[in-house]
Amino acid sequence: MSFSTTYKPLVTVNIFHKYYLNKGTNDYFSMDDAEKEKQLAGYQLSDLFSIVPSAITTLKIQGHKLHLILSGKSLMLWVKVSENDTNIPSIPLADTLELTFLLKSTNNTFFQITQLGMLNAGQLFFFSNKRLATEDPGFPLIKKDNNTSEVSESFLLNPSSTANELEQLSAVEKKNLAGILRLCIKGENGGYHLLKSNGNLRDESRTFNIVFPNRKTTWRYFFESDQVVTGADNVKKEQGNARQLITRTEKPLTAKGFVSVKLDGKELPNPDTLQMKPDETLTKIYTEIYM
Repeated sequence: MSFSTTYKPLVTVNIFHKYYLNKGTNDYFSMDDAEKEKQLAGYQLSDLFSIVPSAITTLKIQGHKLHLILSGKSLMLWVKVSENDTNIPSIPLADTLELTFLLKSTNNTFFQITQLGMLNAGQLFFFSNKRLATEDPGFPLIKKDNNTSEVSESFLLNPSSTANELEQLSAVEKKNLAGILRLCIKGENGGYHLLKSNGNLRDESRTFNIVFPNRKTTWRYFFESDQVVTGADNVKKEQGNARQLITRTEKPLTAKGFVSVKLDGKELPNPDTLQMKPDETLTKIYTEIYM
């Protein structure tokens, strides 16, 4: 008699960041498959986060014969299935089963490259297919695979929720913690459940998306001599200073591609994300370039 061990997908979470995936002003999700493949080349979640299961979740994964896979852009959970029926988990996954993954920051420029309020640094993101009881009923659920809308401040936990979540973690788990991903077998409603109502695997496993927006800033150029600026240029004098020009509109920061900013028909360079300077209110952010 021979036995085989078979695993099938339970859930996938794709994590995208448009700073790495957009190309200049070209949005990743508007590209064709070939262009997307080029932008994905070299993209690694580890450039953003170290994603680890909580200590309790590690035990749950082992006990329920789950297998965690981290790829370039995705977190995937596979489940061992019954030898008699590959649509049934070998160990039943109860409706109450919840799995918590910690998003620990590995990028000290995350808030510089991400279009979120600078005052939000230090708050916790929460992504889940089920809302917390301590949050407002309108707290957003994690987006499904056909939804590529961007993460906003609405995914940040309130102080009460933050305190409750942190109480469940050790000091080591809290270190560099930027967010929490929680996957529940029974989601907020039927459209978010990970299994069928009878406990069997779905015909197609759930896929969720987390899409971080790339930051847009006003670009500020410093010149050593006075510049002649006309209405046809993409820049204007800042407070009448002919040696200090700013873009007329905010421009996106991207790791790949080039954003066209012209003065007298000539392209000006794109800035380094490290040369960033918010105004006193932290509501307007400049990226500075010395010519």
